[in-house]
Amino acid sequence: MRPAIPRMSAAAFVLLLSAAAVQPARAQLNTVFSGIFNEVLETRLELSPGRHANHFVPAANMANAELVPALNSLITGDISSFPLSSTSPRIGFDFSSGRPVSVTGSLGPIMAETAEPLGKGKLVLEASYTYLDLSELRGLPTDQMQFTFTHVPVTPGEPALGENTNESDIINLVMDLHTRVSIGAVIATYGVSNNLDLSVAIPVISVRLNGTATATINSYTFASGGAAHHYFGGDSLNPVLSTKVPYDQSSTGIGDVALRVKYNLQQGEGMNAAALLDIRLPSGRVADFLGSGRPTYRLWGILSSRMGDLSPHLNLGYAHKVADLQSDAVEFRGGFDSKLSPKVTFAVDVLGQIDVNPDKAIHLAPGSVTIIDRIDSVRNYPNSGRLPNVAAVRNVSLSNIPDLTNDDQFSLAAGFRYSPFESSMFFFNILVPLNTRGLRASVAPTIGFSASL
Repeated sequence: MRPAIPRMSAAAFVLLLSAAAVQPARAQLNTVFSGIFNEVLETRLELSPGRHANHFVPAANMANAELVPALNSLITGDISSFPLSSTSPRIGFDFSSGRPVSVTGSLGPIMAETAEPLGKGKLVLEASYTYLDLSELRGLPTDQMQFTFTHVPVTPGEPALGENTNESDIINLVMDLHTRVSIGAVIATYGVSNNLDLSVAIPVISVRLNGTATATINSYTFASGGAAHHYFGGDSLNPVLSTKVPYDQSSTGIGDVALRVKYNLQQGEGMNAAALLDIRLPSGRVADFLGSGRPTYRLWGILSSRMGDLSPHLNLGYAHKVADLQSDAVEFRGGFDSKLSPKVTFAVDVLGQIDVNPDKAIHLAPGSVTIIDRIDSVRNYPNSGRLPNVAAVRNVSLSNIPDLTNDDQFSLAAGFRYSPFESSMFFFNILVPLNTRGLRASVAPTIGFSASL
């Protein structure tokens, strides 16, 4: 008689996962960045005198129109496209003969697919948990992300800022962004026939954004003339030129549900082949980074084989992403899983995602602005007819984030499957980036449990 421990453990795991993930939403996360930009560039600059308070409003409008959608899309895209685990792990024992028979090969990959189907009438339930600390954007630590905002042009028709010394004042904003994501997933895979498997994956996602944004006015008006024209507090002679905006918002809920259909095209002693259709439904709340808001379609071709204890595999697919600022991509997963013992398998894969739509590339304040600093101000000599003397010419970058035409990503996945009981399995995997594109975690651990029912 099979022990009842595995099924009880699976149910307990799912309940624990759900209880840990579900907590009340506290805010719409897609307003966090706009709140920071508005606070710095509009609300707190109202402390500066008269009409100077409005001179950075166009910069705030630009930030809300361009930077906010780009930042939101980066976070949403990374969460919604995180790879799910395999639809058909090889549970350590086969009951097709009416009695448990130990599987002679490996227990299967973790982050890739094999062509072998489950078999008619078989059901596998799985629960997993992944933690992401999205700490780097295109190789730059997210707590060091900086944006620079320039003054509205005062003198029409000038090719560069600085004809009026007010235009030489700029505001630097360091975001100090920390994005932490927990992804719990419950996956059910059922063998409809000996060649066809159906799978549904329901993710429960928790996202937290926090940090303390620091804005600093590089006040040329104060440095050159002794009186600041833009400041956050104090007065023009004793200005407060720096301010901090703390933020901490989180939300939890259902993410984009995945429906997957896998059909085995060829099965035998040599190479096995299958096709898999993966559809991500727009079920997650876009405002909280829980979903992309549009469906995503992936079609995979799968090749796999067995060579004794070693099982190589290759997945090649195309992802069609309907959401704005998310490029279609060619994706691949290739590697092997190897049987270390009857109960333990080691699995390793290289994962890749290559963007194919450069027109959907995400640009975060690309380029720079030329500012010509003046020694004297025209307003100090209204009747002299003198032009201000040039002190320096600056080429000011609008952001320290690299401007790229794609965010191609390559990662390495490695982990173990362990089958302590005849119908259950634990697995552990880590995912590490192999390049510096996109918004990434330095390491993404995944743990999980699956049971055959």
